[in-house]
Amino acid sequence: MDAIIFADRNGQELLPLTNESSIALLPLAGKSILEHTLDALVDAGIREAHVVLSSYAEQVKAELGHGERWGMTLTYSVTRGEVSPEQELERIQKNWEPPFLILRGDIIRSGDMKTFLQKAGSMNSACVQALYGGENAYMVLCLDPLKANFDSLKWTESAQPVSSQASVDVEGVVARLDSLKSFYQANLDAVSGELKTLLIPGRQSVLGLTQGRCSEVYPQNLKQGVALIGSNCHLHTSVELSGKVVIGDNVIVDRRATIESSVILPYSYIGELVEIRNAIVRGNDLIRVDNGAILKISDTFLLADLKSATINNTLGVFFNCFAGVLLLVISLPLWPLAIGLSVLKTPGKPYSKYWLRGNKKELDDFGVPHRTEFLVGEWNVSSPVLRYLPRILAVVSGDLNMIGALPVSLEIASQRTEDWEKLADRVPAGLLGPTQLNLPVDAPDDEKLMSDSFYAAHVSLRQDLLYMLQSVKSLFSSKAWFN
Repeated sequence: MDAIIFADRNGQELLPLTNESSIALLPLAGKSILEHTLDALVDAGIREAHVVLSSYAEQVKAELGHGERWGMTLTYSVTRGEVSPEQELERIQKNWEPPFLILRGDIIRSGDMKTFLQKAGSMNSACVQALYGGENAYMVLCLDPLKANFDSLKWTESAQPVSSQASVDVEGVVARLDSLKSFYQANLDAVSGELKTLLIPGRQSVLGLTQGRCSEVYPQNLKQGVALIGSNCHLHTSVELSGKVVIGDNVIVDRRATIESSVILPYSYIGELVEIRNAIVRGNDLIRVDNGAILKISDTFLLADLKSATINNTLGVFFNCFAGVLLLVISLPLWPLAIGLSVLKTPGKPYSKYWLRGNKKELDDFGVPHRTEFLVGEWNVSSPVLRYLPRILAVVSGDLNMIGALPVSLEIASQRTEDWEKLADRVPAGLLGPTQLNLPVDAPDDEKLMSDSFYAAHVSLRQDLLYMLQSVKSLFSSKAWFN
């Protein structure tokens, strides 16, 4: 038996999740929505299927290929979206030998497809629609194409089955995924086992905690409830999960973050101390399903898209601490020189102190994490290398990275209101960086901000290593010692 899968919804009802993806490829409990449909077809003994697509068709084809993973043969056609099944069958111009199955692949259904096919195949009707638990399952078995009625497959506002059409009702659940809240709830239902026939990837490491391959997850992460963690994820030991939680592939959750009854989509970063409740997170998009709010978070210390942002404040913690200690040891002979010259130049005040915004975070009175200030000093000498020696201590303590944007005060940071200005806040503050290395100390603040914003927009590990090399070379320049 062949199958025809309609996965051509335009997806306006699931924006912003569908602004870069087809509904069919949205992840639901560790697999894309369309993959769950293919799993059900294989379980029912169907090995050949034609998939009708619309937007992002090439992404779907690249993800599914020709069906080899399922032992299937897949073919494709592309439409403008949400077309009439009759028109598309005519346009495909293939002689479909009845009986054949037609179903939507951009919804989730959990039920016994084999039982439906057996009962429907024995009925004396041109077309039999499937009902799961009395709901339209958007699936019909066609026995006579010339007399068939495909109205129950059309994606319309009405989810009701066609009352005049023959039907078979089997035990099951249908999730239309016609809203962000419906998508969210289907994920939670899947992880809690309410969508019983879905094949959920991963292994159960402890009761209630299922994790995928190569994921670093700890039993103490799950405080209560159930959680599904995808592949290649990293959760810090202090992360707390509660309620029903679904975390997709390639997700990083930083120190002391709290996730409750939420869905975290692939390639998302959850920052230190961040609390996520009753929400969908997709990169730096925060979607609150309880009140419908959709927020785009610009501060990558809170949320970030790992496909476009480098979270080196998380990945380089050990490196920065180690490099800071090493640099402190190497610089020890310079400290007596800096102290002596400062005392000779300004005997009454050889050392100045001021506050800068660092990379550590804490919760404010409203429970919102923010970057904190730290007290730093400098020797009152003209030599830049000697003057900024105390900042090495801030690298050791974690307030600064070795490489990053120019550290500024909280007052200056609060004055950044334009999007291009806020770019500089996406990267950690550093002891060294393009602004510190390439611009004079007395350069205009706008020029320094533009330099940091450009760095933040193009940050990469390779570029940071080049700045490290540049900083070593600059130590042998006169500019580093004489100002």
